[in-house]
Amino acid sequence: MLTSSFLFGKGFWVNYGWEIFDYVTSAHVASLGNSTIAYPLETVSGSIINPFIISKNIKKIELSHQSRFAGLVSSDIISGQLDINQRTLFNYNILYEGIGSIPDTRGALMDWGFDGVYGTNDVGENNGKLDEGERLDDSKINYFSQRQIAFHSAFLREINQKKIGIGVKLLHYRLDKNYALGFGLDLGTMYKVKKIDLAFVLRNFPSSGLMWDNGTIEGSTPTFSFGIHLPYEYKKYPIKTHFLISLDVNTNKRNLDSQLMFGRLNLESSIGYEIKLKERISLRFGRNKLNVITGGLGIRWNEIGIDYAFLASDLGAGFGNHHLFTVSISTEILADYLKRLRNN
Repeated sequence: MLTSSFLFGKGFWVNYGWEIFDYVTSAHVASLGNSTIAYPLETVSGSIINPFIISKNIKKIELSHQSRFAGLVSSDIISGQLDINQRTLFNYNILYEGIGSIPDTRGALMDWGFDGVYGTNDVGENNGKLDEGERLDDSKINYFSQRQIAFHSAFLREINQKKIGIGVKLLHYRLDKNYALGFGLDLGTMYKVKKIDLAFVLRNFPSSGLMWDNGTIEGSTPTFSFGIHLPYEYKKYPIKTHFLISLDVNTNKRNLDSQLMFGRLNLESSIGYEIKLKERISLRFGRNKLNVITGGLGIRWNEIGIDYAFLASDLGAGFGNHHLFTVSISTEILADYLKRLRNN
């Protein structure tokens, strides 16, 4: 059976499952290197990073599309907000990610050894490795797809006179003919020290897991994140700046880009910087925890917003750049448009 981690292309290891909530995001968040844990964004999808970030009165629907690895991976998000009983705000995000035509070379190796002739029992024959003189049988290569549909919701609850953001995650994962279901919880909060925002998030609490159709369980241990947001407003000019930094501590996501490692603990950081002009135009820069340089642009009108994000290519891996687009539209405009359609 295939698992949620598999070799995709030459020299690149892809991990999926719960990491869809780390890498499938909006253009606003991605352009800042996913460092927005302490930044109270006026975007619904910001609650994926920190469930405490639930801005009031975001009466908009957000649509995000992302193309990764030169178009090989595509993902989409639909985000919105519900006002329940005029007191409780409820953010929701529906995420989708898919890859098609993934080659499955299991059983296609012509394992004949160095001489390339079957049955001679020379060095390399039937050792399960692609040795010199061996090749793959094209007629035995099959192709499969990977699909993920996830749901993330966030709302606030008061515990010991302190508001806590609660994020609920549901995941349906299909890989070839196998599928898995998952459930997870995130907890987040924020504090304000003068003009500085501090945030803390505990993800996959107490643990999250994927249960496959054959009974196999892939577990994820909790991770802890800390974030800082430093805003600054120029008095003489209609300009605001935002500096962001985020630190992630985990035990199960070690990779070559982990900045610090202490035994099983890994520390990964991300940073972001945003310049806003008249609250209409935003220029963004960042670096995410995979050490990828990011950037983007945002434009806001009263009823419509457009965001673009660019993630630089990892030249060593040989993949292309990443591009993300997010469009936010007022629900009132959509309601008026649908009403006119009905009347016509």
